[in-house]
Amino acid sequence: MSEDIRRAKKLLRRVLRDRRRTSDPSFSLPILDIEKWPQKWQDKVKAAGCIALYMPIDEELRLDPLMEKLPQGSVKMCFPRVEGEEISFYEAETTDSFEKGSFSIPEPGENLKKVDPAQIDIMLVPGMAYDSCGTRLGRGKGYYDRFCGKMDKKLRPLFIGVTANKNVFSAFPADTWDLKVDALVTETVFCSFLKE
Repeated sequence: MSEDIRRAKKLLRRVLRDRRRTSDPSFSLPILDIEKWPQKWQDKVKAAGCIALYMPIDEELRLDPLMEKLPQGSVKMCFPRVEGEEISFYEAETTDSFEKGSFSIPEPGENLKKVDPAQIDIMLVPGMAYDSCGTRLGRGKGYYDRFCGKMDKKLRPLFIGVTANKNVFSAFPADTWDLKVDALVTETVFCSFLKE
């Protein structure tokens, strides 16, 4: 990572954190209703065998409207759990079996079934910000970049970035390892980057 890119990312994260501090901490917007997504993406989600989700913190968009519309019993849901410097995903049908984990984020209990990354068909990836090409700016720890970077490029899931409209920028400095998503969803917009 060049020093200039590292400094620029650090500054952007600080600006986003400062802006977040001035907003209502209990207020979190829901993700755009799946029925407003392009039909081909609705079909991809409904046909998935396993979807990786997340538990929102701060201003991250809530996924409960999406979770409520997933086909009951046919789509497995899994959520991240921090394990040292890595994340792993664990199957969970409800958040009843979650516990307070790293960074005070609710995480699935380690007694739940760990999911093989190759079984994940779609992954919703929270970001502090995204650019208009789908490049993600995370919180700086690199958990998602490492997890997704280890996946076989031919077998990897579809990545759907999730962030609020106000955190989508035309561009920002990025490194070669920064995750690029296949689509981006906010509280009001769905944008696909796939060439189909």
